[in-house]
Amino acid sequence: MTEYLSHAVNPTAMSAAARQRGAVLMLLAAAFFWGSGNVANKSVLADLDPFAAAALRNLLAALVLLPFAIREISRLSHAGCWLRSALPSSVFFAIAILLQQWGYQSATVTNASFLVNAACVVTPIIAFLVLRERLHPSVGFAAALTLAGAFMMSGAGRSLAAMNEGDIACLGSALFYGIWMVTLSQHATRHGNPAATTCIHCLLTFGLAGAVVWVLAPHQPGTLVGGMAELLYLGIFSTALAFGLTVAAQAHVSASTAAVLVAAESLFGAAGGIVVLGERPDGHALFGAGLMLVAILIVAILPAGAQTPKILPQIT
Repeated sequence: MTEYLSHAVNPTAMSAAARQRGAVLMLLAAAFFWGSGNVANKSVLADLDPFAAAALRNLLAALVLLPFAIREISRLSHAGCWLRSALPSSVFFAIAILLQQWGYQSATVTNASFLVNAACVVTPIIAFLVLRERLHPSVGFAAALTLAGAFMMSGAGRSLAAMNEGDIACLGSALFYGIWMVTLSQHATRHGNPAATTCIHCLLTFGLAGAVVWVLAPHQPGTLVGGMAELLYLGIFSTALAFGLTVAAQAHVSASTAAVLVAAESLFGAAGGIVVLGERPDGHALFGAGLMLVAILIVAILPAGAQTPKILPQIT
């Protein structure tokens, strides 16, 4: 697994165009694992409170990644520098995950998917303000298409006028996911080591969520056994693999590009609803899916130079 994450877009062995294609595929794979886990994010709350679910999901992910993370860390010549670089993005990751999981208590799966994917618009703005990253016009247009498409797919327009606490939490999660993508882009470009970085993300999230459970001792509506199937999928696929692929890919594409591509989560989530739950999207949803597909194609065919992340000077 670590070889796939570390070398799927090997900068010494591939051209810029090949690295870009590899990164695009990795981000789309991450979107698939997130989208297919949307229902599990909601259904696991029938057995566990949001903080317990987030803690156990990230603990499982960290355990999966730990052997590969140890291998990567053993090769580092300046582990302290790498850790200091990884911590800011880890904090933003933890806040985003906890807000999203908490939001699923009252937000519908469709609304949550739309609101969290607002990160595709938040990220380019933050990248410009923080990194002075020039936004390629095609990426900006694709971000707008993605937001419009996710809005139409979710049916959120029928309920956003009466946003509940869960909806607001998911919108806050989108903000922190946007900040995470920008800080992660800087870290991944400088340091790589996707398995180790994702493992640190998950361990910090486990620690924060576990502390909340320890202090507040919230009521658990069901049992750990009852939620184990969802936790295994969320931990292994929607967390360890999906976020590991994202970290690896962001060494080779800008944060704005990555945000548009991973918004394909909405498409895969809708496909899962059709196949697994027997849902039948209406014409508005199908049109929204078409807009998102166009946005993804626009970003996928951009020349490599338009997607290259901007690197700030290293501060030590």
